[in-house]
Order: sequence, then structure tokens, then C-alpha cells
Amino acid sequence: MLFGISSRLLTLISTLVLTRFVAPEAYGAVLAASISTVTVAVFTSFAFGQYLIAKKSTPDVAFQAAVLHTAIGVVAMVVLVVFRGPIGRLLETPEMDDFVLYYAIAHVIDRARYVPERLLMRDLRFRALATINGSGELVYVAVALALAPGFAEDAIVIAVLVRAVFNAGLYFAVVPRADWLVPSPLRADVVRGLFGYGLPIMIGAVADRAATRWDNFIMSKLFGPAVMGRYNLSYSLAETPVSHVAEHIGEVLMPSFAKMEEAERRRAVVKAAALMALIVSPLGVGLGAVSPTLVDALFDERWSGIAPMLAVLSIMTLFRPMTWSAVAYLQAVQQTRLVMYASFTRALLVLPLVGVFGWLGDPTWACVGAAVGHAVHAIATIVVTGRVTGLPVASYLAGVLRPLLACVPMFGAVVAIELGLARLDVHPAVSLVAQIAAGGAVYVAAAFVLVGDGARELVRLARGALRR
Repeated sequence: MLFGISSRLLTLISTLVLTRFVAPEAYGAVLAASISTVTVAVFTSFAFGQYLIAKKSTPDVAFQAAVLHTAIGVVAMVVLVVFRGPIGRLLETPEMDDFVLYYAIAHVIDRARYVPERLLMRDLRFRALATINGSGELVYVAVALALAPGFAEDAIVIAVLVRAVFNAGLYFAVVPRADWLVPSPLRADVVRGLFGYGLPIMIGAVADRAATRWDNFIMSKLFGPAVMGRYNLSYSLAETPVSHVAEHIGEVLMPSFAKMEEAERRRAVVKAAALMALIVSPLGVGLGAVSPTLVDALFDERWSGIAPMLAVLSIMTLFRPMTWSAVAYLQAVQQTRLVMYASFTRALLVLPLVGVFGWLGDPTWACVGAAVGHAVHAIATIVVTGRVTGLPVASYLAGVLRPLLACVPMFGAVVAIELGLARLDVHPAVSLVAQIAAGGAVYVAAAFVLVGDGARELVRLARGALRR
């Protein structure tokens, strides 16, 4: 987790640097190409990796999964490249044509290393996973920043392609060939098992992708590609605690739960959710508190206006990770249809709310719609999961909501320091550092007072990990 956080933090910093060389309109075009590629990819990904983990599959089954997954991806990317022109015109971003091919090639390479990556996850080799993926992020940062002064937005897609090649090479080198590269003809029973298990998860993944990426298309339709670029950057910053911290915790949950007995698994689900909330909640609240100073310190006038969007979208950070432990539990016990329904519900909540709030107001109100949708979905998912599976809903909700109490004094301290230093005309960068330091100190103290059991458990686990 530490490797992943540090490498992705560098990626975030590189994105901020790239905004000096890339205009919002061009960033929006690259973004449209990326989202189009990922959308097609998700529509053709059937969660074969989760099947290999849950079923503890043999090498011949892993080989068949790899062949199917890669072949489907090649066909999907060929179709995307052929129709990239009409898709760009439909999205009113024809400039995306120049970038789709790069993303398509990178995705096919990622498909080829998908099964080895999931086998590492099945074997709980999380350190190797973090090392490879983190190293790939470092390569992306180095290539993008080196090429940005001369290539502008093209540097982003070139770096994506280089990262894909680098990661695939490492996965092929680390995972023993005997675990998956065992030529075997496709068997009907294996194919049925792969698609039967993975189809509901794939449908759910499509809905997840819709809820977290298709809102960009709505923003483009309502306000144009420049506002879409600003909205996406705000969204990406707001997602930082989710993608840079919670995601690394979430990756270990499903394969870990799959190896547990049921009684132990239920206790672990609640504990994991509570500990994740204790780590992620202050990051989301703190990001919203420092958003005005953050924007003043790091962005030029072309990106003005993202501060209110970032402040609102940071609310999303509080709620999205709340469901991850429950969803991992559902996958581990092979309740994949419920995962699908939960994902569909989020898309049906978030996208209309973004569109309606944006149509009635402005880009900031569209962000309000997104935050409301994620909040309602998180609470509903936890309640429904508990009702269906018997998970203790009250304990789960208490675990994920209690850290918010410790965030209240932190938020007040950050805002007070911001206002005080603004009156003294302190440089925004200096003020930002002071706000982060003070907010962190206040949260730690408040957490030991208001969420003492969770804070002490987190310290105990951290000490044990460091000793090992």
C-alpha cells in the first residue's frame, strides 16, 4: 500500500504539472478517448480473474481464461478504432480520434497480462502486485513529464502505452509459466463456468464505469469539452483518497475473504470497512477543506473554477469506499448478481442526478448531483447487503460513519487557518502546507478520543506490519 500510494502520488503531481502544457480542451479530447476505450473494455471484460480466485482454478483453466480474455479484447479494440470517428462526433469531441489508437493498443497489452496479475492476487502476493503497478506508475510519470514540453497532450497517450508494455513485461517475468501458460484447448464446461460467473460482475462493472465516467459525457453535452476537462480534473483530485489509498486496501479484501471461514469472514468484513473509513474519511474531508487554497497554489487561470467542484466532489470520497468491503464479501461468497444490481443502482442514481442538477444550475450543481447519488447508493447498498446475507448492518454503518465525528474538528481547524493566513496575505503554497499539517494533527488527536478502539487497532496493525 505504501508503494502504491507514493507512486500514485507522483502520478497526481505529474498530472498537475501536465496542466501547464495541456489546455483544458485538449485534455478533454484525451479524456474522451480514454473513457471510450475503457467503456468498450469494460463491456467486454467478464471478470475471469475473480473466477480464477474464487474457484482456485488449475493452470489449464487459467490459460483458457487468458486466451478468451485477450481475444475478446482484440476484437473489441478493432471495432473501437474503426468507429472512433462516429463516436467522436457523437460525443462532440472529434479531436479524440488522434488518441484512440494509443489507448486501444495499450488495452490489448493490459489484457495479455491480466491473468498473471490475478494469479498473484489469488496467492496474496500483494507486495509483488504493488511493486509492479507502482513501478509502472513511475515509468508513466517519467515518460509523460519528459515528453510534455515538446509533445503536449500526446505525451499522455505515449506514456500510457509505455506503461502498458513495462507492466506486462514484469508480470510475465514474475508469474511462473507453469501457473497459467499451459496450452489447453477451450472446453465447453470451462467457458460456461467463466461466463456464468463473470457475466453479472461484468454487467456491474459496466454500470460502475457508467456511474464514474459517463458523467463526463453529460458535462460535455451540457457545458462543452473545456468544462468537461475541468470537471474530470476535479473528479480525479476528489478520487485521490479512493484511487491512491482505498483501492490498495480494497484489492486485498476479496481474495482474503475467499480464504476465510464464514464466521471469521463476517467479522473481517465489518472490521475492514471500519478501518478503511478511519483512513479514508479524513482525506476526503480534508481535501474539501483545502480545495480553495489547493487550486490557488497549483493551477493557472485556465483551470480556474475547479475549486467549488472539487469541494463538492470530495463528499463522494467519504461514501464510495464504504461499500467495498461488503461488495468484496458478496464476490467471495459468489453472490455476484447482487453486486450487479448494486452497480446498476448507482448508475441509475448518479447519472440522472448529474444531468438534472447541471441542467437546472451550473457545473457546481452537477457535482452536487454526483455527490448525492454516491451517498444514497452507499447507504442503500450496505443495508440491502445486510438484509440479504445477514451481515450486521448496524455495526457496519457505525464502523464507517464514526470516523466522520473526528473529521469535524479537523475541518474547523483547517478553515480557521485558511482564513487567518489569507488575512496575513501568506502565499497559497505555504498556507496549504500549514493547513494539511494542522488538519492531520487535529484528526489524529480527535480519532483517539472519538474513535479510540479503531485508532488503537490501526496502530497495532501498522506496528505489526512494520515489524514483519
